[in-house]
Parts: sequence; C-alpha cells; structure tokens
Amino acid sequence: MSFGHFRNWIDLSGAAPRAASGVSRRFNVVLLLLTLSAHAEVLDKIAIIVDHTVITEMQLDEELRVTAFLNHEPVKHDVAARQAAARRLIEQELVRQEASATQYTPPSPARVDRLYADTEKEYGGAKPMTEALDKYGLNEAILKDHLRRQLMILGFIDLRFRPDVEISEQDITEYYNKKLADWTKAHQGTGTPPTLDDSRAAIERSLTNERSEYALSLWLDEARKEVNIVYLDKDLAKP
Repeated sequence: MSFGHFRNWIDLSGAAPRAASGVSRRFNVVLLLLTLSAHAEVLDKIAIIVDHTVITEMQLDEELRVTAFLNHEPVKHDVAARQAAARRLIEQELVRQEASATQYTPPSPARVDRLYADTEKEYGGAKPMTEALDKYGLNEAILKDHLRRQLMILGFIDLRFRPDVEISEQDITEYYNKKLADWTKAHQGTGTPPTLDDSRAAIERSLTNERSEYALSLWLDEARKEVNIVYLDKDLAKP
C-alpha cells in the first residue's frame, strides 16, 4: 500500500536531542526487560517489544490464523510466515502510535461490521463463516478486531498519503497502454478492449492506491528507525 510528494515526517534537525531520546528509549526498554524478568511466565510469552508495547507469541499466532482464514488457506507456522506476521504487527503498532498523535478518526463499529459482513458473504453465509472461524480457532470478536486494524491502516493511508498523490495524463496513458498490451496478448487479438476513457477512473484509483501504499512503505522504513524494536524471539528478526 513517482512519490516526490512523500513528506518526511521525522524531524532530522539536531543530533543531540535525537541521541538523548534514543538513550532514554533504550534505558526504558532495559527497565521493562528487568521488570518482566521477575515474571518468567510472562517473559516467555513475549515475542517482540516495540518501545513500551509488547507483542506476545499469542498475538503472533493469532495473526497467522487470521491471515490464513482471510486468504482461505492452511495456517503456516514456518519462519518466513512468522517473520511476515511479526512485521505486520510491528507496522500496525507504528501506525497506531502515529495515528494516536494526530486527528485521525478510528474506524467506526459500523464500518467494521460492514467489512465483517463482506467477509461472511465470501464464506457463503453466517453458518459456513462460523464453522470456518471454529476451524481456525477464531471467533467473531477476534476477527472484528483484526478487521478494525486493517481499516485503521487504510484510513491512515487516506489521511496521510493519498492527498499528496498526483496522477498525470501521461501516467494514465502509459498505464492503459501496458494493460492494453496484456489484454491483447491474453485475448490473442480477439474481442474489443475497454477504451481509455472507459478505463480512466479505474486507472486513477489503481495508480493512487499503488503510490499511497508505496509512500506508506517509505514512511514505515523511517518510523522503524525512530523506535527501539527488541526481538525476544530471535527467529522473528529478519537476517
């Protein structure tokens, strides 16, 4: 989820204040680890610490199961899948921290309910959905919480990055020509492809989504540098 309009939201002025802040954060993480070490039964369940927020092994497992449920696929527990789930949870926490410091309005329960209803339709109705949730060890409340977080990220993208995206006529034409070539190859020259005018709105949406998501990825790269991320489960840290 061409980006010359991406704004650097991190204050890069003043090396000394940054260093002091970094020392303070590291000290706080040490204190947190020392506190948790007094409760081994809790520490064993912690996978990652993002500043003052912990991500537990239970949350990681839940993320794996929800992702598999939404993708209609078996749950994967290999290292690559766990690393990807850890990355998503870290990104969600970074967005949550930033959103809480802005005027961002969280998704309403009604929006979450609509997305839940859409997911229910994909599964063929309430009964098949309930059976599938049971199969994955989930329930309505867990799924809605994950859907709410998805909507939070989409809303954050719309608020922070989408307004800065500009799509030129050249961008639209180049995108259309590429898709037209793909369409012609797939249809082997038969049929009538959609015109540029008919495709314009869809192309603008696609390009805007692509560039907004790319801007988010750039922002996340910078945001990770500004927080202390401690992997207590070393397998989750990307090599």
